[in-house]
Amino acid sequence: MNPSHRFRLATIVLLLVLASAAATGCTNTSVEPVTQEILPPPLVPDAPAPSVEHVIVSLEATEIEAEIAPGVTYTMWTFNNTVPGPFIRVHEGDTVEIRLRNSGSSTIAHNIDLHAVNGPGGGAEATNVAPGETKSFTFKALSAGLFTYHCAAGLVADHIANGMYGGILVEPRNGLPRVDREYYVGQSDMYTDGDTNEQGSMQLDFAKLLAEQPTYVVFNGHTQALRGDGVLEAEVGETVRIYFVDGGPNLTSSFHVIGEVFDRAWAWGTLESRPVEGVQTISVPPGGSVIVEFKVDVPGDYILVDHALGRVAKGASGILRVTGEGDLDIFDGGEGGGGGHDMGVHTPAPGDPGEQLADGETVTVEMTDNAFEPDAFTVPAGATVTFELPNLGAVPHNMRVSADLTGDYDSPESVVSTPQIVSVGSTGSLTWTAPSEAGTYPFRCDIHPVDMVGTITVQ
Repeated sequence: MNPSHRFRLATIVLLLVLASAAATGCTNTSVEPVTQEILPPPLVPDAPAPSVEHVIVSLEATEIEAEIAPGVTYTMWTFNNTVPGPFIRVHEGDTVEIRLRNSGSSTIAHNIDLHAVNGPGGGAEATNVAPGETKSFTFKALSAGLFTYHCAAGLVADHIANGMYGGILVEPRNGLPRVDREYYVGQSDMYTDGDTNEQGSMQLDFAKLLAEQPTYVVFNGHTQALRGDGVLEAEVGETVRIYFVDGGPNLTSSFHVIGEVFDRAWAWGTLESRPVEGVQTISVPPGGSVIVEFKVDVPGDYILVDHALGRVAKGASGILRVTGEGDLDIFDGGEGGGGGHDMGVHTPAPGDPGEQLADGETVTVEMTDNAFEPDAFTVPAGATVTFELPNLGAVPHNMRVSADLTGDYDSPESVVSTPQIVSVGSTGSLTWTAPSEAGTYPFRCDIHPVDMVGTITVQ
């Protein structure tokens, strides 16, 4: 072919391609950036549309006084006033713009290190912000998975222990399969200058932090965050997905849901490998994560725990409450019923009403290994009584009275403050005001809730 003819033919083909692109809308029409929706944990925002390629995330570092256990306050350092910080959700290949402001009321500098970032410090160097200052940076999300983020200022461990951590999900470009329920749970270890459940305002204990001896191990920043009004919910037949991050700073979590097997678990939070199936408990290192899915078949309370079970007494537990009709072929609880398992919580049947106590009276209740002595009392409605609790056993114990007649120890209407853990050879105390409703109220040891139980009859 004549060279001039080939040139004319190539020109015609190029013009046809450009015309076709214009006709089908395939010109360079970039989608406007979107701002990430900010929700408090355990809520999970919807993913941006796959067509979006630029996501703006606005965060604020704050220092606030917050409750971490009933009657226990602590100076928390947070992203957007929540622990963990807001759940960030983007797609693989997105450009993510992080805008970090440090509140003008803060006392020190903060920053943010996102484990999803490929770049120096995960963004920490670019976001060192003094009080009242704002900085930003962008990164491209190259790897699909669930990643932690945290403040990397100062000692780093102290900023995380004080609450500055969270999770960022980088979904595959086409998203994740739909499930019925999605929840966001973060575990962290906290180090206060008081004992576990000691009442009042607490501060960080650096000696405990460096010795890796936490006072509390909590889900979502509070011993009761996933109990009472905060329980997670699902219906029988639904599939639940939990995005679980371990902020640490020190402890590896053995994440487990009592009464469930994880149908799928993406270990280490990666979405670039196939999930493992049929998992009972999964290890999550500090600064790591896991995504788990499971279908719920039977109604009841399913308890989320760190299966290093000594940590349950320090707060590492929560409830997934499942309602609906159960499948008796899968589980038949018989006369005991089909609902739930609260760390072996046992509600004793009313029996001997026990010793009669008067308003204002103090009584000694000896705690031996797996028994209270005595274990039954009767009090007038509205009376206030004090239980002196010497621990004569070989392991720690405590005493907690149910908030209502059903044996709900976690009701927000509880009339009893969180009881202290009493070490071996020590004596604790618990003051309880009887409600106006007559009936039998159970009590238990939180650490040994199956056998170590008793009752208080209110008349």
